[in-house]
Amino acid sequence: MSLKIRRRKLLTSTAALGAGFLTGTAAAYAAGRLKPLARPNWVRKVYSNGRGWHVGNMVQWKGTWYICFVDGTGHVSEDSRIRVISSTDLKTWTSQAVTGTTHIDPQLLPVGDKLFMYAVRLDLQTKTDFGSRSWEVMASTTDGKNWSEPKQCFVMNNDFWHPTEFRGRFYVTCDNAGHVPDGRSCRVDLLTSEDGEQWTWVSEILHGSDKPGSGSKPSEHQPYFDELNSVYFGTRRPSETALCFFNDGRLLAITRAVGFMACISTAVPPYTNWKNPRRLSHTSRCYGAAIQRVGKHVVVTGRYQADQNPDGSLGINGAATGVFLYEDGDIKLHALLPSGVDTGYAGIQPLSENEALVAWYSSHEHAPNPGSSIYLASVPLD
Repeated sequence: MSLKIRRRKLLTSTAALGAGFLTGTAAAYAAGRLKPLARPNWVRKVYSNGRGWHVGNMVQWKGTWYICFVDGTGHVSEDSRIRVISSTDLKTWTSQAVTGTTHIDPQLLPVGDKLFMYAVRLDLQTKTDFGSRSWEVMASTTDGKNWSEPKQCFVMNNDFWHPTEFRGRFYVTCDNAGHVPDGRSCRVDLLTSEDGEQWTWVSEILHGSDKPGSGSKPSEHQPYFDELNSVYFGTRRPSETALCFFNDGRLLAITRAVGFMACISTAVPPYTNWKNPRRLSHTSRCYGAAIQRVGKHVVVTGRYQADQNPDGSLGINGAATGVFLYEDGDIKLHALLPSGVDTGYAGIQPLSENEALVAWYSSHEHAPNPGSSIYLASVPLD
């Protein structure tokens, strides 16, 4: 199994650093020190033939809602292709396949009169010592129905995650996890573009460590200081990094940091220097993060795994899709969506100042048989 595929699988062990924090969080819920989790206003199944996996994101463009996801027999299967569904009323959806097979990790980005769709095309036939080769490709549409043929849009083995726009420019993170050895060669970078087609490098957000771990002193292998827990740390494989801009120009990044809780980083313009200290969340590893501002709230989604609720009080079946609020420099669990087993990657859009739309995939209604569906919910934020 390639690293590219392995990084998409559920990790069932919790790093020692995070285990105590998670136990404390569960105890706080049980003791009533944390407010009860919010419940969705409504939940709808929007793609239900068992082939819906890994929601990339959700956007609104030209008065229509769009959700992109992987259509295949499994989370990363050789018949995986990118499908986009659309709706004007959030109830009736039409769908179309946008790519051929062996495509994963879809992302949508409105750019003026065009809607761009990015995806990772995998070469599953040619294996390397580190996994499979990949190419980031892009297709576009002007009417939401007719898509161009996907074409390569960045260098090989650098996979995009959640593009966004800020003040007329476009930004995206890319990572090379699954294409290089775990360790120092593994990194997450920030890219920018004026047109969504030509991307240039801005900075490195995080890199991996050949000897991951944590300690009281900085070192080559533990270069990042976590100010929440007062330790230096290094992760072996950073990837999947979501971005969010604030009105004052600050940029927030939440990274999947294997072996640790979610890594929270910030930068100020021109985003060439990511501040140390960082923060390792007290709440979740938040794999497959997405971030969206909704009114005064910063809404985050990601995978919330059963071992993050060690007393079982939340009833999680393997994993769940969590909705978090970014507050006081950390993400705080706000809601758990109906989900389980293989789940977690989602898209977020505002529905009102205090209501978020969340689209996600989950296999809980299919298990133990193969299959997964795409769901949509309205989540209250106050």
